[in-house]
Amino acid sequence: MLSKRWTKKEENKLKHLYLKTNMPVEEICRILHRTPPAIQIRLKLAGIKKRRFPIRTKHPTKITPALARIHAHICGDGCLYAFREKDCYGPWAKYRKNPNYYRTRYIACYTNTNPELLKEFRQDIKEVFGIHGKKLRNFDIRMNSKRVWQLLKEMGAGNSHEWFIPKSIIQGLPNVKKNWVRAFFDDEAYFNDGGRIRVKCVNKKGLQQITEMLNEFVPCHLLPKRGSYWGNTYCININKKDTPKFFSKIGSLRYQGNKKV
Repeated sequence: MLSKRWTKKEENKLKHLYLKTNMPVEEICRILHRTPPAIQIRLKLAGIKKRRFPIRTKHPTKITPALARIHAHICGDGCLYAFREKDCYGPWAKYRKNPNYYRTRYIACYTNTNPELLKEFRQDIKEVFGIHGKKLRNFDIRMNSKRVWQLLKEMGAGNSHEWFIPKSIIQGLPNVKKNWVRAFFDDEAYFNDGGRIRVKCVNKKGLQQITEMLNEFVPCHLLPKRGSYWGNTYCININKKDTPKFFSKIGSLRYQGNKKV
């Protein structure tokens, strides 16, 4: 059955609803009793440009302590990944000629069982990117944003073997470097029986960058000096005598200085 012709009154009403209101296209379709393709074709014939919606995420222009913590958490207990999923929802799904239409999802995820660290991470992404992270299973915070994914990827966040710290953080202000180290150690550090603080990782280049920053606040060294430990791992070591200095200059949200050393 052919659709009825557009009247001048309908066209004027379409222009008003589309240009003067923020009403979604689906709602306009219900009011005018038209399909989404018919609405779009009529708008194109009338020479009306598509709406430009405001960007949902903010793009940070400088490295802040909050952004440094986000980057450190993604390098520590976080991850970046992308996957393709079938796009079978929305008003256009039933009008597509190709039913096997896929779109790519870009995800930045942080996993931790400490509620204080999860709370701080959500506050940081709200401050830096202006978005709310989605909490999953009580210990995952996930951001579904290509812009955030691309920015963190460009800054060096990635898998355990390849992540690195950008120059903007290594050469940044002391408060930025301190917050990066604090966030990473909250994820990865542990205390042994001798009272030392250690961080073990397979990424030797990344640990060398951390050592360079950490030595500005607390004496530390990378072990082993030659070769590697089992599993091709390496370790940053802070001696027992320097542990109080770590808590006073770097701090910890995870231990909050209550760890007996």
